[in-house]
Amino acid sequence: MMYKPHDLLKVNVNAFITDHSDLPLWVQSSLQKNPYVVVRRGETDHSSIPIGIRGTCRSKRFATTVSYNHVLDVLTPLELRSFDEKRLRLTSAQETFIMMKEFLNSKHWGPTGSVGFELATESQTMNEESDFDILIHSEWISVSVAKHIVNQFDTTPLTVDPLIQTEDGWFLLREYALGKGVLFKTQTGIELRNDPWTKY
Repeated sequence: MMYKPHDLLKVNVNAFITDHSDLPLWVQSSLQKNPYVVVRRGETDHSSIPIGIRGTCRSKRFATTVSYNHVLDVLTPLELRSFDEKRLRLTSAQETFIMMKEFLNSKHWGPTGSVGFELATESQTMNEESDFDILIHSEWISVSVAKHIVNQFDTTPLTVDPLIQTEDGWFLLREYALGKGVLFKTQTGIELRNDPWTKY
């Protein structure tokens, strides 16, 4: 199975730790509490997947790889969007999630970042300063439509940070709505594109 950036993988913690004897203690502790890791951008091979491990604060992030053999389950952003908002601890996060479901009811989208992690684990990772990160799978939209969507998002209790996924990469919707080009992320790097919809 091909895993994509922003997917959450449930891993066999004991096997993973055995394979990575140099893990910091905080990483081991985090995994023992919540056995989920996030798929990162990067080159993959037939044996391992680039992942990130989340700690208790924003400064604690650890990048490594995991063997396909140690993956027990996967939750995609599109699957997480159907989760109950009550799995989120903050009322503001719950309200933002409900509004996102209303705004994007006909779109392929899902929560990522701290909100996705909290939905998956029910462990509080968000605070009132957290962005509400989402991933939207989209075909071409105009800059004017992007501006309209951003204006809708700006009515939510938490700041919504929407990332657009195309066939060959990702870009920020808010940046595109400015009409000045975007920093386009691919699996292997970042490039400046005037038109993020054109496949290079």
